[in-house]
Amino acid sequence: MPDPNPAAQPPQTPAQRWSRALSVLVLGLALLLLLGFPWTLGALVLGPVTIVAGIIALTSRGAADLRGWSRANAIVGVVLGGLSAMSAAGMLLLFQPLNDLASCNSRAITNSARQQCQTDFDQAYQDLLHRYGVELPSAG
Repeated sequence: MPDPNPAAQPPQTPAQRWSRALSVLVLGLALLLLLGFPWTLGALVLGPVTIVAGIIALTSRGAADLRGWSRANAIVGVVLGGLSAMSAAGMLLLFQPLNDLASCNSRAITNSARQQCQTDFDQAYQDLLHRYGVELPSAG
């Protein structure tokens, strides 16, 4: 059983402190991604911060003493930070079509109205891709 006296505990290394902060950042990113649009746009800020915190945790003094969970948390934090930042950047590009889709779906009463909302979103998405010169491969 660990000693309950905090004075008897060895001091934490900077890597351990950064790893603990990174855990909070990863939970925050997961929460933002679960909340969906428009909250996911917060990952534009939190994603790069998580990447930096993960890199600092892996390279700061005491990083060699990080246990398996802390080291895995740092690696997952860097990867998740990068993926969420890219996802949020994509949502930023699609902000207007996604916003229009959300408002259209809130007004839609019937299934056919919802399908029309989705059709309008798909067309706006295709127009946006065409504006940036992106061609998606056709199915079949």
